Amino acid sequence: MSIHDGHRARMYQKMEAGNFSEHEWLEILLYPMLPRRDTNALAHRLLLRFGTADDVFHASMEELQSVEGVGVAVASHIKAIGHFIDKKPAKRSAFTKEFTPEEFLPYVKSVYCSCPYEVVDFYLLDGYGHVIARQGFSSDSLYDVQLIPEEVTAFLLNKDGSGVVVVHNHPKGSAQPSEKDDEMTKNIQMLCSMHNRLLCDHIIYATDGVYSFYKSGKLAEISRQFSFSKMLRDSK
Repeated sequence: MSIHDGHRARMYQKMEAGNFSEHEWLEILLYPMLPRRDTNALAHRLLLRFGTADDVFHASMEELQSVEGVGVAVASHIKAIGHFIDKKPAKRSAFTKEFTPEEFLPYVKSVYCSCPYEVVDFYLLDGYGHVIARQGFSSDSLYDVQLIPEEVTAFLLNKDGSGVVVVHNHPKGSAQPSEKDDEMTKNIQMLCSMHNRLLCDHIIYATDGVYSFYKSGKLAEISRQFSFSKMLRDSK
């Protein structure tokens, strides 16, 4: 056991509370690269040299290695964090607070235009149309996402949920739904119906535009044909 283990355990607990100072965030980000060293002192040296954490992450490899205790591996780790901060699609870290067909489509265009692989995101709405949660499903693939019914059901059963909007992107190709997209919509509609959740829309984004199952009228027909109550009636 390292002499730093107790301190690091306390730091992890403090991190959960979210009241870190800048040098403490930098200290904890250095843990993976320096498992047996005092990263607190190194974090202070970096801030003393560069001024702010942002300046640390955007320093050159040569500048970073001029600080005592920073070798190639640590400098590369710091640079990787800086590049991630710069390159990540920031808009996907948050979601719009309310669903209306008119306002949600521009949001979809702004968020999903930068996503390089296929995703299916579920937005859970309360009874007033406010977005209260989002869960994404992705496979790091350009062409395929597998939805697991048990995972979708667990998301739908959030106690405050009332409605669902599904957003799906086509990184390559058209926004027009394929037969597979139609089948996915039918399956999602059936799951929503079984758990008393209203499927409000399934939106597909692609570089050639945005397709809405709701605005096209296709969702209304799917909702009529694929519902738990209809299945029960038909089984009699």
